[in-house]
Parts: sequence; structure tokens; C-alpha cells
Amino acid sequence: MRQFVILLWCLAVTALLPLRAQNTTNLPTSMYGVGELSAGDGGRLAGMGNVGIALNRTGFQNTLNPAAITRMDTTCFTFDVGASVAYARYAYLGDRSSSTVANPNRISLGFRVLRGWYMMLGAAPYSSVGYLIRTEEPVEGMPDDYLYSTFQGEGGLYRCYLTNAVRLGGGLSVGANVGMVLGTTTQSETQEGAVVEYESQKRALYVDWGIYYDFPVWRGMQWAVGMVFAPSLPLTHESTMTYSNSSTSEGLEEPYSDRQQFLPWHLGLGITLSADRWLLTADYNYMDWSRNTSSYTSVDYENQHKVNLGGCYRVDTRRPRSPEIMLGVGYGNSYISMRKRRMNYLETSAGISIPIRYSYLSLGVAWRQQMNRDRRVMQESRWSLNLNLTFGERISRSKIK
Repeated sequence: MRQFVILLWCLAVTALLPLRAQNTTNLPTSMYGVGELSAGDGGRLAGMGNVGIALNRTGFQNTLNPAAITRMDTTCFTFDVGASVAYARYAYLGDRSSSTVANPNRISLGFRVLRGWYMMLGAAPYSSVGYLIRTEEPVEGMPDDYLYSTFQGEGGLYRCYLTNAVRLGGGLSVGANVGMVLGTTTQSETQEGAVVEYESQKRALYVDWGIYYDFPVWRGMQWAVGMVFAPSLPLTHESTMTYSNSSTSEGLEEPYSDRQQFLPWHLGLGITLSADRWLLTADYNYMDWSRNTSSYTSVDYENQHKVNLGGCYRVDTRRPRSPEIMLGVGYGNSYISMRKRRMNYLETSAGISIPIRYSYLSLGVAWRQQMNRDRRVMQESRWSLNLNLTFGERISRSKIK
């Protein structure tokens, strides 16, 4: 039975690989770089502000630290599926717009392979491109005539991964993710009936390593720490440019060379303090984009610093599976800066996780605000709702030793 379920899951994940990533954003700055990075893939603890480097809990499939999955229920295959909906408002140089997007945002399967060896397979968004910009400019010498232009983009990248983690004993676990980041983006420019479209298929090997350690319980409290590291790896491109004009029947399609892009190298640190009823955790993430250069004179890449804090409160400690209330807050900067002006974001979140037999139904609400109020910088205010279902298929009547 176990081999059959694993085979089905592998086939399902493989079927996702050639698909074009669905848009999870309508942010105009997603036209730059690899698009807008996914803030997190939701999950059971989405209400805690996308923390998890030092979290290793039963019923929680951790995608932030590959070493922190060694407390999965050994009697179950654990499935995780999630979706999100977001409403955002944008402003730039006096122009305003709004958008609503809704999409699935994660799918994963976790299970115990052998004693002390755990595995997880899954797919989640990595970045998204989604924008529609229309401009009008007066024609020189003809004040009543205007030149209209439209810039549009869609698509994005998914991360498909295989996680392996080993519990070494004494509270120490190590793990690694191996997978691919891949997807297709399409960007077009339309002016006076002429359309130039750039389609780029991107892919890159993705690898990261993690370590997790929980200290012995002391005075009813437990400390845990975690660390993750991912190297910078190149994105390969297969790009095509297509030109068409409504005034002629002729078109042009040819490959083109785009500027080399790299996934950033990443270092993350986390710490957790937990007791019987409550849990507090904090993450720090650094992402280095220095290997990338921008083809736009007004746009630069910035190294990112992010700090996230989260808390969780168990409603009923007498039950092994209790409802939990979550809060979170985070602060960090975008990897895109416009005209040398950095964009910083504040995020707050709240949520609840409700146990249903061997499953958890989780809801998380988040608010994100761009804090640099300079009108020459893209302004964003976003509300989002994350829905996640974690459920298990029982494979044993008793806990596997």
C-alpha cells in the first residue's frame, strides 16, 4: 500500500512539471527579475507569519527547514494541500489600481521511510509574474493625438522538491532538499497594433541543507534551534521572441538571448521556545542577489533581510490534538529597488488550526503594507486568506517504533 501511494504521488507531482505556473500576483514590479517571490507556501501554521526554521511538530510539514520533519506521525501518510486568495491595492506616481487573485499554493506528502528516516515530496510556488500596465503619451506636435502602449506579463516559477531528513539522536536532525525550480513567463509589449512577445522557459537545480536541534526540557520549557543554507545556482533559459503587426500578415519568431539570472544564496536561522500551552518562535533570513544584474537603469537588485516572529496558543492541553490560535509579524525588504529607493514591507497575520480526527483545518489571514511612502516607489497594501488542510491516511494501528 505504501509503495502504491508513493507512486501515485510521484506521478501527480511529475504531471505538474510542464504546466505553466498560475499567477499569484498582479504587482507591477513583478515584471523585473524572476517576478514576485512567494512569501511562503501557507501550511498549517500560515497564521504565524511564515516562520518555521526551528519548528518540528507532529502534523506540520515543514518546507522551510528540511531537517525539521522528523516528528511526523509514523502511523500515517501525511498529505498537505493549500490555497490562497488575496486582494491588493497599488499606487505609483499618482496612478492607482487594485486586483484579486486566488490559486492553490502547495501540495505535499510526508511519510516515514525507516526508523529515523523521513521523506517529503511536494510542489509550491517560487515566484509569480502578473501585471497589466497601460500608458498614454501625447504625440509631439499633435496635442490631440496620443500614443497608447500596453505592457503585460503572466506566469511564474514553481519549486518541486524531494526532502530527506534523518534523526541522529540526542535531539539532532539533519536534512536536505533536492529539486527543480522551473516554469514559463510571458511578457508582451503592444503599441499601435504592433505586438512583441517574449516567452521564456526557465529551470534550475534547487538544493538546500538544514539542521535542527532541540534541547532537553528544562523547567517545563523546551528550546530548539535551526539553520538552513542554499547555494546560488544559475537559471537556464529557452527564450523566444515573437513579433506581429495587425496591419500586415507577416510575423517573426526567433530565439533570443536574455541576461543570465541566478537563484540567490540563502542563509536562515531560527529559534523556538515552547511550553505545554504556548509556543514562541523567530526566524531571520538573508538572501544574496549580488550575482544578478538588471537590464533596466532605474531598477537594481538588493540583498534581502527578513525577520519574522510567531506565536501559537493551545486551547486545550488535556487533548493530544487541540485547536490552536496563532499570531505573527514580519519585516523585510524587496529584492527590487526602484531609482535607488528600497521597498520595505511590514506583515502581520493571525490564524486558527482546528483538529478533525487525524487532520487539521487551518485558516490564516495576513496583511502586508509597503512602508516606504515615497510616491516614486511602488506602493502596495494587501490582504490575503490562506486555507490549508493537513490530513493523514492511517497505515498502522499502533505507533511504529
